[in-house]
Amino acid sequence: MDYKDIYDDKIKERGGQYYKNNLVNFCVKFENKLYGKVVGGDLYRTTVDLKDYAGICSCPYKYNCKHAYALIEAYKNNNFINGDELFNNLKNKPKDELIDILKNIVVDGFFWGELLERNNKNNLVEKGKSILKLIPIENKNIYTFKSFLRNRFLKNATNEELLDLLEEIANNEYLEAENRDTIEIVEMMVLEIFERNNEELVKSALKLYNKRKNKLWLVNEYYIDYFGIECL
Repeated sequence: MDYKDIYDDKIKERGGQYYKNNLVNFCVKFENKLYGKVVGGDLYRTTVDLKDYAGICSCPYKYNCKHAYALIEAYKNNNFINGDELFNNLKNKPKDELIDILKNIVVDGFFWGELLERNNKNNLVEKGKSILKLIPIENKNIYTFKSFLRNRFLKNATNEELLDLLEEIANNEYLEAENRDTIEIVEMMVLEIFERNNEELVKSALKLYNKRKNKLWLVNEYYIDYFGIECL
């Protein structure tokens, strides 16, 4: 696939201008991805997968945005750093020098959270529950919760965590069964459950469905799609 095929004309024009005006802070190619920061309304973290040139960005647009296209332009113009070579060079450095490099990265980048050991296996679930509690205070937090699911939870959660948060969603009184956002949230969760192809996980989801059929009706719909029969 040509990298220009998945970006519309306006995005390509604006992304090209961002690159030409030196708004790409840096572009690093590591393995099969581009990593960079691009100046916009904020300093956005942008990643491009070189297998299909799809971009993910911390900007409000999020996917295949002008910042991602600017990063591609930097790469195509050979204005990038070879991350593979960079890491290979680090292998030859003495231990003390590596520790100093790591220390500077953590301090300057405020990466203390990444350095700390995570002992609480329910950390992701608790973060999700915390965001859910904010919805009654300000309704726009429902969009924060959906972004949390897409960008952090679904790809990192264990089977148990999936079920735990699905039950929390089913029991949340502020997520009404007929609400479009609620349906979207439940569908994201249920789709992830069925795509894991885990029989025990599906059985557990069915148990939750039988308790809260009004809100978890999509479990039955996906069961029909996957197995051709209604769940009992």
